Amino acid sequence: MARNVPRASRCPHCNAPFTPQVSRTHYTCGYCGHAFDLEGPPSIPPAPPAPASAPTNPQVAMIIAGSVGVLLLGVIVAVFAWRGDPPEEVPPSRPQPVSSPPPAVVPPPPFVPSPPPPPRPERLQWAERDAPVFVDLNGDGTDEIIGHVSRYNSGSTDLVAAFDGKTFEKLWETLPSEGPDASSTTKVIAQGGRLVMSEQRAVNLLELETGKRLGRVALSDSPRRLCIPPGDTESVWVEVVDRKHLLFNTRTATARPAPRAPPGCATPPLSPQTCNMLRPAEHPTPCIRSSYPPSDIRGFSTQYLYRANGYTLALGSRWPGTQVPLVAVYEPGNRKPLWHGVVADGDPLLLRDTPPKTADITRDAVYILYEMEQGGARLIRRDLRTGAIAWDVAVPRTNMGTSPSVIWIQGERIYVPHWQSLEVFDAATGNLVGTLGPE
Repeated sequence: MARNVPRASRCPHCNAPFTPQVSRTHYTCGYCGHAFDLEGPPSIPPAPPAPASAPTNPQVAMIIAGSVGVLLLGVIVAVFAWRGDPPEEVPPSRPQPVSSPPPAVVPPPPFVPSPPPPPRPERLQWAERDAPVFVDLNGDGTDEIIGHVSRYNSGSTDLVAAFDGKTFEKLWETLPSEGPDASSTTKVIAQGGRLVMSEQRAVNLLELETGKRLGRVALSDSPRRLCIPPGDTESVWVEVVDRKHLLFNTRTATARPAPRAPPGCATPPLSPQTCNMLRPAEHPTPCIRSSYPPSDIRGFSTQYLYRANGYTLALGSRWPGTQVPLVAVYEPGNRKPLWHGVVADGDPLLLRDTPPKTADITRDAVYILYEMEQGGARLIRRDLRTGAIAWDVAVPRTNMGTSPSVIWIQGERIYVPHWQSLEVFDAATGNLVGTLGPE
């Protein structure tokens, strides 16, 4: 049975009008593109494509975006409902800013003051014209040395100082308090366990160990000599230039007049027999200038005679002919020399052509200073009875200044003062032990 043609004349989707045709049931809307059949149920039209060139209505775009969003959200919810409870959403961890610790408070370094510059080394010169003091202050078996020195830094200062006998380091010092001519008036001597020191118009009492002053006595004039009377254990005789001499007591630091010199203390007057004007009167070995030895030796012209323990040491030179320094030794009571000859071995023409003038005698040896034509002075030790040479050494720094005028023999050491230094030698070997003063 034929179906009636519908009378509809509009699109069931967009309500647009169209013209139905006979025997035709399927149409496509010319406006929205929706296909429909007049005899069957309407099919779900496909989504119309958006015109490519048509501008989008902002409201329609927003409605479509919202619909799509709701649809997607529903799909997501359905998926998670099917899979179970969704895991708790953990927000992505954002790196937390690392808070830097507060800067450590570094205490400032402690203030260390700059050390003061090291003191300038002392420039000491030996200036003792008379006898130094040799005494063991610390009990180590070696004598310390006490004497007059001069210090040259920013000027010249005269003082008395004590020096260790092993290290030669200064132990103490003290300044004379009066007088410009300290070089000739400052003298020292040890008596009664104390030190007596003179200056221009006074005599002082000091501790040997420290130099501490214990007393002082004024003098009427400058001192000339300090001397210990024979057999006295506590007094020092002070010879004064104006002859108002005193006897100074080292126990009480008092003095009394003593116009007459004790035996052996009077200063011998200058005469043609004065051995050397620079030789201290305090030296224990007498020396005279003489051309009369105990007996004549052919070709030996004698000039100086030293006497000790009955022995006589004669120093002179060869005559006639080229002068060569000679030496001879006489034993007590014998006019014939024990031995004699040139002062040292070697070529005699290398020696200075003057007689040696500085020497000393001990119980078993003689020590003689002689000079070379070039190279300064030398010190020689020869056996007292045979003349055999034990050693022969140079004395440092004797090629300038004056030649040594005296040597001091104390214990196992020999002290040779000259110009600005005091040279110390070992008596057994001749080795130089040390020097006080410029080196």
